[in-house]
Formats: sequence, structure tokens, C-alpha cells
Amino acid sequence: MIQSIYTSLSGMLSHRTRMDVLSNNIANINTTGYKATQANFQDALYQTMRGSTPQTNPAQVGTGVTLASVITNFGQGPLQNTTRPLDLAVNGSGFFGVLKETDAGEVLYYTREGSFYMDKDGYLVNANGMRLVDDSGSAIQLQPESDKPINSINVSQLGEVIITYGDGTTSTDKPRIGLYDFPNPNGLTRIGSNLYSDNNAAQAGGGDNPAGTRIDGKPGENGMGTIESGYLEGSNVDLATELGNLIITQRGYEANAKTFTTSDEVLRDTIELKR
Repeated sequence: MIQSIYTSLSGMLSHRTRMDVLSNNIANINTTGYKATQANFQDALYQTMRGSTPQTNPAQVGTGVTLASVITNFGQGPLQNTTRPLDLAVNGSGFFGVLKETDAGEVLYYTREGSFYMDKDGYLVNANGMRLVDDSGSAIQLQPESDKPINSINVSQLGEVIITYGDGTTSTDKPRIGLYDFPNPNGLTRIGSNLYSDNNAAQAGGGDNPAGTRIDGKPGENGMGTIESGYLEGSNVDLATELGNLIITQRGYEANAKTFTTSDEVLRDTIELKR
């Protein structure tokens, strides 16, 4: 009787966690570059009431459910047209690399959020001031010719950053945006602000990083996606699916709560039999 209380409690806690995951997906339905997550369950340990013999099967009773994993869906999100040249979307595989200044030096993070602008020093930075990196891993710094007014800054599908001047000429220096990928991107750690971290394991040669050894590449080459200038990648959350799963999760929580209260009532009745 006591076990049924703990079993149903594990169901309530697991379904509450799943509801937290679903709620976060729904909250980020309009977040640029957001990737939906999914909570998966697994059954808990089993109590063996009777072992197996050559003539009989074992009798085992489960003890509930636990959270097995929270998996990220890295599928492509919809491309949203902004007409702004430095709004960039990866169409296909790969992450942008952005550098953050820390007390320990520069740290490389990964993101699918591609809204950038040029700061006063010519670096392409995101909203948090983190610098976009090129195909060599260095921060992209544009150095326009001082005697020519800039007409526009554009990015090709292959990631070349091109400055067009007022006289129609283009820059001779065309830094190329770098892209990064991993054999198991679910091994990356989310740190907020649309950023992922490999805990610097990839820069150190892979090590025990669950994401695997980092793949450094260029847009449009060796399986990497292309760059779409004037677009941002929207969230890949499917609202209809999330709401449907939310209803199913609510019903699962309610069923476990009912089992919990029923077990409590039976236990109370059992105690009262002794009076």
C-alpha cells in the first residue's frame, strides 16, 4: 500500500517535469532560433516478488517512473524574411560561432540565432555584444576603406561578408563566416540567450564531451548549411503538437494524483481497522 503512494508520486513528479518542458516550448514559440525539447520517461526499478523457475515466470512489481532524458529537436525552423542584410539564418546543418570575453579569455559558444550588427570597432556582434567568428575561428572585423562611404553590407549564401561602397565597388577583403556542427548536438549544454556550450571540450580536442568532436566547416561545404541573408530562423516549436501533449500530460498527472489519493484513503481505512 505504501509503495503505491510512492509509485503514483513518481508519476506526478515526472508529469510535472514534462509540463515544465512543454510550457518552456510554448513560451519560446516566437524566440528566434529556439529548438523545441521533449521529456522522455522510463520505468523505474522492479521489485521481484517471486523469482523464476524452470516451470514458472518471475513475478515483478514496478516502482514507478523516472525522467530518462530531455531531448532537443534540432530540426530546421521556418525562415522569416526581415529584409535586413545582417539578419542571417543557417539553412541546413551547423551553428554560428560567437566569442564571449571572460576573465579567463575568449570562450566560443554556438547559436542558431543570427541577428548581427557592426559595432564601432567594425566587429559583427549579436545583441549581447558577442563577436561572430570566421572560418578560422577569429572574430570577424570589417575594415572599410576610410575614404569611401559604405552603401551596404551583404552576406552571400557561402558566408562571404561583402561591403558595397557608394561608388558601386566592393571590398577586396571578404571574410567568410564559419559554421560548426557536432555528431551529437544533444550533448551540448544550453546556457540561455539562444547559446549552446560544449564546455570547451571541443576546443581541447573532444575529450569526454558527449557532443563528440567538433566539426569545423564553411557554409555550403561538406554538409554544412548555407547562409540566408535577410532572414532569421524562427522557433521550430509546433504549437498544435505542444498543446496536444500538454493535455495528455495534464490527464496523466490527474490520473496519478487520483491513484495517490485512493492509496491514501485505503491506507487510512486500514489504520482505522485497528481501532
